[in-house]
Amino acid sequence: MMEILAKLPCVDELKKEAGPSEKIKGQKGAADREIADIINGESDKLLLIVGPCSADDPVAVLEYAHRLAQIAKEVREHLCIVMRVFTAKPRTASMGYMGLIHESDGIAAVRRLHLAVQEQAGLPTADELLYPATLPYFDDIVSYFTIGARSVENQEHRLLASGIAAAVGMKNPISGNLHSMANAIAAAKAPHDFIFNGHYVQSRGNPLAHGILRGGAASNFHAENLMALYEMGQTAAIIDVNHANSGKNHAKQPDIALAALESRRKNPIIKALVKGLMIESYIEDGAAGQGTQAFGQSITDPCLGLAATEKLIYKIAGI
Repeated sequence: MMEILAKLPCVDELKKEAGPSEKIKGQKGAADREIADIINGESDKLLLIVGPCSADDPVAVLEYAHRLAQIAKEVREHLCIVMRVFTAKPRTASMGYMGLIHESDGIAAVRRLHLAVQEQAGLPTADELLYPATLPYFDDIVSYFTIGARSVENQEHRLLASGIAAAVGMKNPISGNLHSMANAIAAAKAPHDFIFNGHYVQSRGNPLAHGILRGGAASNFHAENLMALYEMGQTAAIIDVNHANSGKNHAKQPDIALAALESRRKNPIIKALVKGLMIESYIEDGAAGQGTQAFGQSITDPCLGLAATEKLIYKIAGI
C-alpha cells in the first residue's frame, strides 16, 4: 500500500521556468565535448569528478563550488574538473538521508542547484541517476551521469544509459564483480527498443559509457584490477578513490589517487585505460556525527576537506 503525496512537475514547464542561460548552454556544450574527448582518448587531460558525497545544503554546496572553481582555473591545462552535485542518494537499507531530490520542491530544487553551480561558478556538474524517470528533468544541464553500485545490474538503468546524450559512468556493483559492470557497459553502448516513462522508445547506444571502479569486497584500484578490466575489452575507466576502495576512510583518498596515477605512469595500457578519478570532497573533513554537523561537512560518507583536496588536485596536475 502507498499513498500519493504529490504529482511531479511537468518537465516542459519546469525547464521553461528554470531554463539554462545562453552562458550555461555554451559552457555545457564545451564541457561535454571536453569530457567526450578525454573518454575517447583524444585528449590527454585527466577527468576529475570532485565534490560532496551528497549535495545536501545548497548554501554550502555553492560556497564549495566557488572555491573549487578557483582551483579548476589553475589546473585547466592538465585537468577537467566536473563537480559532484549528487542529489539522490541510494542507501543499502533504504534508510538515512536520501538526498535533496526527496525534500519539498525536490526536483525543482535540484534543477536550480545545478544551474546555480554552473552560472555562479562556471563548473560542469555530475549527478547520480537513481530514478530513471527523472532523466528528462536534468538531461539538458548535467554533463556527467553515474549509475550507482546498487543500480548497475538493473535492466532499466542499463537501457536508459544507452539513450543518454552525455557521458555515463557505470559503477561496479557492491559485490565488486567487474564482469557485471562490463556487461552493463556493453548494454549501455548498444542500441535498444524499450519502454520509458509511458512511451516506446529507441536508443542509439551511448559510446561514452564507461566503468567506475569503487571497490567491493576488496579494493579494486590496483594495477592487476585495471589489467583485468583491460582484458575484458574495456577502453575507459574512472577510479573512485573513496567508498570500498578507501573503506570510507576519507583520509586515504589522496594515497589511493596517487597510487592509481603511479600505475598509469608505469604502464602505458593502464595510462590509456584510466581516464580520471572520482573524489568525495566537501568544505570540512570527515562526516557529521549525531547532532554535530559543521557547515560544509558531509551528512553521509566522510569527505576529504577542501584544503586537503586543493593540495591533492595540484599534486595530480603536477603544479
